[in-house]
Amino acid sequence: MSMKFVGFERLRRKMARIPDSIKKRAQADLMLAGREINMLQRALAPQDDGVLRGTIRTEPINDAIGPAVAIRAGGPETTKPVRDSEKGTSPEIDYAVEQEYGNEHMKANAYFWPGYRARKKQARKRMVEGMRMTLKKGGK
Repeated sequence: MSMKFVGFERLRRKMARIPDSIKKRAQADLMLAGREINMLQRALAPQDDGVLRGTIRTEPINDAIGPAVAIRAGGPETTKPVRDSEKGTSPEIDYAVEQEYGNEHMKANAYFWPGYRARKKQARKRMVEGMRMTLKKGGK
């Protein structure tokens, strides 16, 4: 299956014209902003055994057209079987998702999206200001 994005090649050409120094600065600012978001998310996350807090992270996305990061929580450390199974085919659930959205046995204990929303504007401002400073210095 293939998908066509209208204007994708034009965007790719525009991104190719941006100096590497600007891209590096934007990536560094995005990582820093992501980590600040992560700090708030960790403060909002439940502290049961501390595993969930340790899985909240910011990762660079290397195959993107330009600077990009992913803010994530959960993963193998927080994935548990739903029930015991003699056949070993028990379904699994990531309790990072259960905490955020809740289920029929517990109400939501949101930590991820509230933390993101609270710091999103500040993160965007930091990145724009960083690129502006880099441009003033002549892209060095």
